[in-house]
Amino acid sequence: MVNFSQMKRKEINRGEFLKLFSSSVAISAAGCCTSRCGRSKPRYGLQLYSINKIFWQSPEKILASLKAGGFDGVEFYNYGGKTAKQMRKMCADAGLAAIGTHLNGDVSLVGDELKKTLDFAAEAGFESLVTPHAMRKSADEYKKFGCAMGQAAEAAASYGIKVGIHSTYHHFTTKFDGMTAWDAIYSEASDLLQQQIDTGNTFHTGADLVAILKKYPGRHHSIHAKENVPTVDGVFGVPPTDGGKCVPWKEVISYMQTETSQKWWIVEAEGKPASLDPSFSCLRKLKEWCDC
Repeated sequence: MVNFSQMKRKEINRGEFLKLFSSSVAISAAGCCTSRCGRSKPRYGLQLYSINKIFWQSPEKILASLKAGGFDGVEFYNYGGKTAKQMRKMCADAGLAAIGTHLNGDVSLVGDELKKTLDFAAEAGFESLVTPHAMRKSADEYKKFGCAMGQAAEAAASYGIKVGIHSTYHHFTTKFDGMTAWDAIYSEASDLLQQQIDTGNTFHTGADLVAILKKYPGRHHSIHAKENVPTVDGVFGVPPTDGGKCVPWKEVISYMQTETSQKWWIVEAEGKPASLDPSFSCLRKLKEWCDC
């Protein structure tokens, strides 16, 4: 903070004053990253698969556009043939954080591949590694998967990297004696294993979205913010075209403002994968709702 009272007693012109004042305001604003509830505010990222038709055509240009449009980070879905160093530099040059990537945990987070994956992620500057899908045929198989991913999460902790599972429909529609596949996964898994809830996928199944978030506190490094499906372009707040309801954003956000583990809201808007417009529309709406 600029301390004007300690400046040398001399005349300064208007331009110098405005420059000093602007610097002071900028520094103050940079430090104001906590909400009224006293916790650090999550940042805003984009799932790059939302724009998969155009991203790798001109990644540097698009990353710069995302930063200019208000995003703080990005989550990858593949590496486009880039090395880890190139991935890190690409994000750093744009001023964006590399939130992480989606990958196949059954392949990349087990056995000899685990260390290779973690070494790459650390060099690329990734914060997290998330595996989707993971369909199984029994509760025991889901439990074994959860334990395997939990072991990966424990190994990743020494790198400062989070490991999680991305929720999809079958996790809540598949049940074994009343236990959902999702609960089976987490029933015996390490507490370090994160859950990356996809709000649209989860809510669409009829599951109690907020109750699921509350059930696993401390495991919310990132949440995929997605509208209920099917939607028009995936824009938040637009009701599904099948007559369904929108995600209960107010209730979700209200709870998440009490959850200290969350670091990222990740926008997922896949309706127009060749356009940035839906992603920016969702970002504006999410920031409006989350402004506490």
